[in-house]
Amino acid sequence: MSNWNLRTGAAIASLTLAATALAGGTAAAADEPKVYYVDSVNGSDAAAGTSPETAWKTLTKASTAPLVAGGKLLLARGSTWRGQQLSVTASGSAEAPIVVDSYGTGTARPVIAQHDEACVSLEGSHIEVYNLQIGLTTAGARCTWAGVKVIGNDNVIERNYITGAAAGVFIEKKVLYTAVTANEFVDNNFMSKLTPTEENDNDDSGAFAILVHGDQSNIGWNEIRGSEAFSYDYGRDGAAVEIFLGSGNRIHHNIAMDNETFTELGTSQNLEPDGSPMDPDGTSGNVFEYNVIGGPLTQTGMVTRGPHEPGEEEPEVNGPVLGTVFRNNTMLLTHEMAQGVVCDAGCTNAHLSMSQNIIQAVKKTAYGPQVTDSHHNVFYGADQHQMGGTNNVEADPKFDLANSQHPLSLRAGSPAIDLGVTRFSDDDVTGRAIDGSDGPVDAGAYEFDK
Repeated sequence: MSNWNLRTGAAIASLTLAATALAGGTAAAADEPKVYYVDSVNGSDAAAGTSPETAWKTLTKASTAPLVAGGKLLLARGSTWRGQQLSVTASGSAEAPIVVDSYGTGTARPVIAQHDEACVSLEGSHIEVYNLQIGLTTAGARCTWAGVKVIGNDNVIERNYITGAAAGVFIEKKVLYTAVTANEFVDNNFMSKLTPTEENDNDDSGAFAILVHGDQSNIGWNEIRGSEAFSYDYGRDGAAVEIFLGSGNRIHHNIAMDNETFTELGTSQNLEPDGSPMDPDGTSGNVFEYNVIGGPLTQTGMVTRGPHEPGEEEPEVNGPVLGTVFRNNTMLLTHEMAQGVVCDAGCTNAHLSMSQNIIQAVKKTAYGPQVTDSHHNVFYGADQHQMGGTNNVEADPKFDLANSQHPLSLRAGSPAIDLGVTRFSDDDVTGRAIDGSDGPVDAGAYEFDK
């Protein structure tokens, strides 16, 4: 740019600022973040919405709030909304996210329930949602498909109670960098598709706490229970974290109890209506670490897959899933059909790596006959173990079953203590620092306090 253009640009900018000042600063004020309030009991949509005393009443009105980066939408504690979706279409920024939170006194979270698609829809980016109850489990009041549907990038869902949906949180395809942290997921046990086997014997779906179609998600420090439901096709179905089409997601430091499966991963060989691949970049690079998995209703820890069964040309319709890493997880499965880790359809080291886990199960501890990248794990209790590897231990892990505060933590003398060789996290599942000061890292999700 010439000096003339630089000077001209500066002059124009000065004139614009002067004009704005003469107009009373309206341009600056238009972008100033504001706080809006919503109260289903005492609010009015005819009010200004800018104070607790002038709160709006409905989520329909709240969804039209002129939010900008740094703005807030606050929902009154003790309020309940049914049949109204909270939709946030505006975007914040990394430095100034849009925040949805609760306000007021009392312990009752604001409740958003009863919507066929999603009770909360995050269509913009850099939105953070805190301290809400999303969903109810009563018939006719559920978030029938999703509690929270994530459409934009860089969104945060934290410290919420999410219940009653087919998918407590659904992260859409191609969505990036969603954080789902420190929430409580309870009884997301609705089947979105449930048809008798004579009509279709392989289409039942639902009962997901978290369903991930997106990439690079951070899913950690959640408590997840009750994601399991009746299925005509499979007997029981559901998952704490289901990953379909998603890559590069990290699932860590969760306590998952009584979910039919902790996690299942899959891709798709199908085509979109326009003929393009449904999953052009495949499903790959998902990491599971420092999770605690148990409960008498849990039948499987993890299911993933290779390209096709050995000796068969027919491809696995939901495979291959590449580069799954499963490390430092603790699992106790007492169901009579319980299987720890299953990697079938010609699964190899290209599809699964396992290290420093504790897996106790009734039927199978691990299945992946061609997998050899399995080391420094503790396996115990199963009728079958079909996976190679080195430096694994077959022995009673000595869980402290009397410790209700930290389920499946270790007792003194456990073979998992000091078994590991690599520190993958700075903290165990309790938040205890793993710094090497008391010796080598332990296998499993807990670091034993010597």
